[in-house]
This record gives sequence, structure tokens and C-alpha cells, in this order.
Amino acid sequence: MKKNFKFIFFIILTGMLIGTIFSLFISFFVPEGVVKNFFLLSKSFGFGAVENNWVDFGFLRFKVGFFFDISIVSIIGLLVSWYLLRYFK
Repeated sequence: MKKNFKFIFFIILTGMLIGTIFSLFISFFVPEGVVKNFFLLSKSFGFGAVENNWVDFGFLRFKVGFFFDISIVSIIGLLVSWYLLRYFK
């Protein structure tokens, strides 16, 4: 069964939401230590981190930026969403 782009995008968005909920759960209930640091350590990647990233049209000037934070919990969230949503189509 071929999955369309909207379905894949929905899975990714749901995975991000589940990963965020897992992160909040872990940060609230797990005490400080190695386990908490392992699960909540994230790597950010994207663009727009520098100070001089203005888009200037002369009459309009704005900053552009977009970042992803990837962690073990976010990967687990994506896997859980894939597992749950693969049966819906």
C-alpha cells in the first residue's frame, strides 16, 4: 500500500507531538542524573542562528530561521507514531 505525502507528514507531526509529551513526562518525573541527561540531551540543527541573517528588501526586513531539536525521546516518539498510525491506512 503506497502512502502519500500528507500521511507521512501527519506521522512526522504526530511523532513530534508524542516526543514532546514524552520529554515533558521524563523531565517532570525522572530525577536529575545520567538517565535524565541521556534522554533529554538534544542536538539542534537548522539555519538562522547567526545575528546577521536578515532578509532585506529595502522596504521590508525580516529574519529567517528554522530549527529541529533531535533527541532520543523524539526518535522514540517518531517510532511510536509510526507504529500506531501504520494501521490507519
